[in-house]
Order: sequence, then C-alpha cells, then structure tokens
Amino acid sequence: MRFFFFLLPVLLFLGCSSKINLADYRPAYVPKSSAAPADFSAEIKKVSIVKFPKYKYRNLNLSQNATHRLKFLLQNSKFVKILRIINENQIKDEIKAAEIAKETDGDIGADYLIKGAILNVTFTPKYHRGYYYYVKNKKGEKIIKYSPPYYSYEACLQINIQILKLPEMQSDFDKIFSGCSYYSDNVPYIKFYPDLILKSLNKSVADAYNYVKKFFAPKGYIYEVRKNGDELIAKITLGKNQGMKERMKLNIYDLKKDPLTGEIEKYKIGEGKVSNIIFENSCWITADTDDVELKIGDMVKPNFEISFWDLF
Repeated sequence: MRFFFFLLPVLLFLGCSSKINLADYRPAYVPKSSAAPADFSAEIKKVSIVKFPKYKYRNLNLSQNATHRLKFLLQNSKFVKILRIINENQIKDEIKAAEIAKETDGDIGADYLIKGAILNVTFTPKYHRGYYYYVKNKKGEKIIKYSPPYYSYEACLQINIQILKLPEMQSDFDKIFSGCSYYSDNVPYIKFYPDLILKSLNKSVADAYNYVKKFFAPKGYIYEVRKNGDELIAKITLGKNQGMKERMKLNIYDLKKDPLTGEIEKYKIGEGKVSNIIFENSCWITADTDDVELKIGDMVKPNFEISFWDLF
C-alpha cells in the first residue's frame, strides 16, 4: 500500500500528460478508409428547445429556470447548435421547417427537439429534538452539555427530458432525472429556503445534461497522422468550435460498409486524448490503438465515461 501511494504521483503525471510538440513527430503515410465519408466536416446537430411547461412552487418560476439552465449548459458545451427556444404551440412550425430543410438541404430547420417538464417538487423539514450529553474535561471530570433543537431540510425535484427527431417526431430519448439538496440550521422553527429548491433544480438539469451530451456527442474524422517511434498523434476535424478541450477523451472507430445493406457500421479500435494543440475546427490528439493501424477517415467521438484518472 505504501508503495502505491509513493508511485501515485508518477502514475498521475504519466496518465494525465496530454502535451505534445509537433516537431517531435514525423508524417505517417496511412491508407484512407474505404467507408470514409466524402465530407470530413464535423457533424453538429441543430436543436430547438421547447420551453418547460409552466410550473410554480411557492412563487418560484421553476419552469423558466429549468429552460434557461439547460440552454446554458448546451450552449457552453458547443456539442449542438441551438436554433431557437420555442413554445409548445410552435412545434408544428418546427416540423414544417425541418421538412423544408430536408428537401432543400437548408439550415432553417432543427434536427431534434428537446422537451422538458418538471414532474415533482418536495420540500421536507425534519425536526431534531434537543438533548443533553456529557464530555470529560482535562481533569477527567464529566461536564454536562446541551445540544439545542434544530431543523434539517431536504428539497428534491424531478424532471423529464425527451429528445424528438425531426420531422418525424420520433422519440429517441426519454428519461427522468432527479436532484436533492440539504440544509440545516439552529432555528427552532420551520423556515422556507428558496435557494434549496433552485439547487435541487440545477442538480436535476445537470444530471440530465450529462446524458444529453452523450446523445449529441459530435462526430469528427482523422485526416492526418504522425509518429514518433511507437507514439501516434492524429489531427481530427473537431476543435474549439465543437467543444474540444485539452485532455478530453475520445473513442476512435474504424468504419466498414455492410456489403448487403450498404449501411456504415463502426467498430471501436482505440482511444484518444485531446492534446494542448487545439484550433478553431481541428485539434491534435494522442492515440492508443493497440497496434491497430489508423486510417484517414476513421471516426472519433468524445467519450464521457468516467475512468480512474478522472478522479484526480
């Protein structure tokens, strides 16, 4: 055990390193994937967000808070392009815009609708009685103490998030998320804490966002490979504009075309990590493929699963 803790700083340094110097690497001539798309541009989905249905709790406009919090998280991630925030009665217009965009290859329509709703809110106070107890002083004598009564509070909130594909209105994602917050004070009477409700709302939306971002993880492609001995780096068509940040993890996929159906299937062949060299629409990643050869046109997608290294 002692040896592990002695070695831990070294492991962390090696495991977390993502900095590269391009001058240390030489171009690697690799084949092009036969199933690679003609256009390597990053695939970023367009979405419109439907406002959460009106939900008030003790004069708190929770629906408005939830809508804006979800929008803020998605905008900051840059994994999607938010076209509009709409009302429920504008959904028909979104379907029509998506149909027109599909026919004309235009940019006016969204690919998906995100709908949310607050399902339930609870605010639960719990009374804790006061009590006497004993402690010993330095002389070993017992001294009586008193712990006064107090209230503790639990606020919990549930939301439902749906992702609907346009124009078909096909439900591709439907899940319930919840978040709870806690607080206690020494006031011996019940109080209401609005901030506790808002904290539980933010936790619920943040939990939902962690799943939604996996759904919308942008697709990019490898278009240059370099080597330094056994070390591989690759340039991909994802950059700052698509939410790439240093040390972000990615999965690398080989693409194959099914000879019967003509559909493109993907097979994971390795993992990558975004380096310190990030441009607006591209970046360099370090790649680990267990001796599987990289190809121009291999697909990459952010990997949001938690690993040992993410704990530090």
